[in-house]
Amino acid sequence: MKIAKTSRILTPITDWLQLSNGEHLQAQTQQLVNNAISHCFGYHLLKLGHLSTQLKTDKCPIRHQINCAEDGTDIGLKSNLHDLPFQDSTIDLCILVHELDFSSDPHQLLREIDRILTLDGTLVISGYNPYSFFGLRSLLTPKNTQTARLFSPNRVIDWLHLLGFEIKNKQHFDYISAQPEGPLLSLIENTGQRYLSFFCSVYFIVAKKRTTPMTPVKSSFEFRRTIINNQPVATKQSHSKKLN
Repeated sequence: MKIAKTSRILTPITDWLQLSNGEHLQAQTQQLVNNAISHCFGYHLLKLGHLSTQLKTDKCPIRHQINCAEDGTDIGLKSNLHDLPFQDSTIDLCILVHELDFSSDPHQLLREIDRILTLDGTLVISGYNPYSFFGLRSLLTPKNTQTARLFSPNRVIDWLHLLGFEIKNKQHFDYISAQPEGPLLSLIENTGQRYLSFFCSVYFIVAKKRTTPMTPVKSSFEFRRTIINNQPVATKQSHSKKLN
């Protein structure tokens, strides 16, 4: 298993068109995001990275929405994603699309998201699946020209479990890594997503933050007087003897 953190300088992705079949991939991701965020409530929504900020989130009930990336236009907050300028437990919903694929330290990125998410906050995350046609193509690419780092969805889920997240939804899509044109390719794509989802190019995960208190809560209820007394109780017979 390859180490998650790397010192290699990765080429940042700033537009969906830079990805293979990016326009079609954006449309599929947008549809899944719409379904995931339509029932999310709270005060603050955060979209991390250029690809996340280019997704529409007007179907989300959360009105205050922040676009955050290291640079670029239409960015409300410019920041290093591995060191976010937010207080703890302030964000209710975070969208992270294909940022782990191009992160030099994905563990730190997820730790920062965990830090700023509120209790029961939601994380929507997607990325490339190495066990797919796209992953096979990346494997055949020379290492000095590789830009994406592919982590399996099960490995990402393990990271989320360690941080205390509960997986609410997991999906796979983009089986043939190309826009299906014609009935035959559409049939292959639909069949692949239904029966061979493990080999689809992209995973989509919705996770909810769960926090269990480390210190048990002590009940404030207590009896006002002792119910069971160790002292012997006088009987009627002994009491009558005492009177005599």
